[in-house]
Amino acid sequence: MTPDGGLVVYRSPMATRPLFYSHGGGPVRVSSTVRGLRAVDPKAAVDRVGLAAYLVPPLCDRTGSAWAGVRRLPPGHALIVHAGGAVSIREVGYIETADTHRLSRAEMVEEFRTRLLTALRRCGTGHDAVLLSGGIDSASLAAAATVGLQSRPRGFALTYSAPALRACDERRYVDAVEEATGMRVVRLPADDLLPLCAEHPFGDEPEAWTYAARNWAMLQRIASDSEPVSSIFAGEGGDELLLGQVFAVADRQALGDTAAAESELSTFPDPAGAGSVTQALLEGVYERRGSRVQHALRDIPPWLTAEYQDQCGLVDRLADSYPHLTEPGHFTEAYSRALVGEAGAAGRVHCGGWWEDTARRAGVTVTYPFLDPDLAAWTWALPPELFRDKGMEKVVLREALPELPATVAARRDKADARALMRAGLERAADTIRTVADGGPLADSGVIDTAGLRTALDDYLAGRAPEHGPALWATVAVDSWLTHVGDALR
Repeated sequence: MTPDGGLVVYRSPMATRPLFYSHGGGPVRVSSTVRGLRAVDPKAAVDRVGLAAYLVPPLCDRTGSAWAGVRRLPPGHALIVHAGGAVSIREVGYIETADTHRLSRAEMVEEFRTRLLTALRRCGTGHDAVLLSGGIDSASLAAAATVGLQSRPRGFALTYSAPALRACDERRYVDAVEEATGMRVVRLPADDLLPLCAEHPFGDEPEAWTYAARNWAMLQRIASDSEPVSSIFAGEGGDELLLGQVFAVADRQALGDTAAAESELSTFPDPAGAGSVTQALLEGVYERRGSRVQHALRDIPPWLTAEYQDQCGLVDRLADSYPHLTEPGHFTEAYSRALVGEAGAAGRVHCGGWWEDTARRAGVTVTYPFLDPDLAAWTWALPPELFRDKGMEKVVLREALPELPATVAARRDKADARALMRAGLERAADTIRTVADGGPLADSGVIDTAGLRTALDDYLAGRAPEHGPALWATVAVDSWLTHVGDALR
């Protein structure tokens, strides 16, 4: 309550669960789901402009939603409803970085381990499971859980064996984690759980993440298991928190470690390209308005009509949404904060509010140990060489967990999600063409049907692989609109 008798609703800085509100001149209504608000106002309509964040994958709308009159409270903000009825939004939560000065590398790594184990305990319930992919993030959670929790959790893994999905085949890493930890792992074959080819339930908003179908199948498997699971540890958030990439290289150079930075550039697949990006970061090129606008123009799917782009102010919205990287020596932290903030602002860590909401309905809670605020505060204070060093990403994670199988700890690659997307889009090409033939998006002038057909042909021919995520998103939004049965306004 406020001193004048008003109401305060707060969302924490690392929140992944969304918080929606509506205020149309009458009472202010707040809910963690859109359907909670629509139950009071069932006549709420889909917002044509609000759909842009679901049609353009790089765009994160921190305050909007897919529904007219329904707003989203960003993480670290408070919604204040004053006694007189006035409403205001304030940023009231910020995670301060920890003080790691005068600590040795070993001490920093040990504290990271301690905080990761604490994060797991906070997420656990005693009847836990790990979503195990074989990648470094989920494998680390499995290894940490076996030493940090009183009862050993089980693992649930999706496996791929089809030749077209070889880039996603992590079975040997799953086997290695099972052997090293003693964790029992349930495997679910997933070759047919492809984007646009396998079903998943619709949510309150379009689900613009290609893993929805396979996650739904896994959730059903977990919920039906003979041994009840109440909490699932998911590795989402690991990339957002721990990847160094060129940002760590630029930070090393900015901090005076020039020789190490130059050596690190040689470990990238395209050293010259990585060097150009690093130099541009240091010179502030990506903060210039022209650069951000050019980036936005490249990211907008070419089949969105000019009229729709103008109505949404899409170029400016997208240009304004990119992370601001203004302080050399702190690029890695700033980029991580932006990614974590975007994930939370959208009410999702990739798989989204839909995944968490659907899991809750099945009696299971999805948790994200990597998005623990104390762990984040420590991680953001680490030196760049603990993010990336000698071509290895997430160095601190590997050093903090000697329990990791050697094959996983030494792994430099990760599963290529683009292979899943391509396999699904190729198999469902006719579904995409159906959207181009007519439907809510075409009928309302959001998409140019000829442009969509051309983009699909270019994607299938290998000329435009970058179109994959937006092609999926277009079908996902169109299908969702058909499901909710609401014409765009």
